[in-house]
Amino acid sequence: MNRISIAALGLLAFGVAACGNHDDEVAQVPAPGAAPVAIEGAAAEKATEVVALAFGMSREQLEDADLLSENNTDLGDVETLVVDSNGTLTHVVVELEGGDLKKVVPLNNLGVGEQTDGSSKDLITDLSAAQLQALPDWTPPAR
Repeated sequence: MNRISIAALGLLAFGVAACGNHDDEVAQVPAPGAAPVAIEGAAAEKATEVVALAFGMSREQLEDADLLSENNTDLGDVETLVVDSNGTLTHVVVELEGGDLKKVVPLNNLGVGEQTDGSSKDLITDLSAAQLQALPDWTPPAR
């Protein structure tokens, strides 16, 4: 009986950990120019929930979104969500197509678009590829 209970608890713990796992990270930048700090768990969920819902997307959809131009050219992939000291989502970090460049993109340059087949939602920007290249580089939180 004890072996079954221990095995069941182990599977339950593994399942909870797997459900709470996000491939992408959420980082807090407490002040302009400050080094980013990784945040996890409930703090990350709370920080991203309101904006993700405002975009009509779940956190997972937002983290998995592509960044498209207004004419549907794939410009990159969302990698990290960035919040301020109040926990408000302010930027996304996008890994640009064609390389490992990660740029910090302000939310005010983003909108939502849906694939024509309705399979997924993506972020759309009015910025050109050249304008994205000129945005600040992302420096990930120290681990």
